[in-house]
Amino acid sequence: MPTQEERINTLEQSFTTLQKEVGKSIREVNEKSTILLGLLQSLTHESKQTGLRVEILKIRMDQLETKLDAHTALLNEHTTVLNEHTTRFDRQEALLTQILARLPKTP
Repeated sequence: MPTQEERINTLEQSFTTLQKEVGKSIREVNEKSTILLGLLQSLTHESKQTGLRVEILKIRMDQLETKLDAHTALLNEHTTVLNEHTTRFDRQEALLTQILARLPKTP
């Protein structure tokens, strides 16, 4: 059976080993925490930048929608004018057909 002194010596050695291991573990936790903090700050910054980009895209999309609406309105006006011209040409064609039908046929 080990003596009390041997037991105390073994305990002191175990305690010293435990202190070293705990110290090493604490340093590792601190290092990893620092890395995680840096990553979190980077992600926060990137998230803010992404939010700003999304807002800019929304503004640009609204501008494009406004322009598209204006172009659509202009196109609708032109379509109306073209439809009116088509109607007029149809009437002119009908009149010309009637006139040609009344002309004497030459041999």
